[in-house]
Amino acid sequence: MASTERHEMEMRQKAQKALRTGVSDPVEMLRLQCLKRGAAGIKGLGRAFRIMDDDGNRKLDKSEFRKGLSDYGLVLEEEEMTGLFSLIDADGSGTIDFDEFLKHLRPPMGKNR
Repeated sequence: MASTERHEMEMRQKAQKALRTGVSDPVEMLRLQCLKRGAAGIKGLGRAFRIMDDDGNRKLDKSEFRKGLSDYGLVLEEEEMTGLFSLIDADGSGTIDFDEFLKHLRPPMGKNR
């Protein structure tokens, strides 16, 4: 097995294990649900959300955000989804732009980077 394949498999397994043990932070839950899909999970989520931007304004309102999560297969309770939306919508505008969303979703950088 190639090193890249092994790393991909380990990343998926770690994310699945962390989700089984329970995660209370909605951002971490969303991040782990993306990572369990593999390396392209977060990138794919951004692409899916651009598709969900029905009005083309490069922002998602709460309805588009909810539908995007559901269409992507991310299972969050309504309360978790609302909390996640509020957290990411830091300015309280009622919308989330893609850069802001991905900034919150991106895992923290390692010490060596």
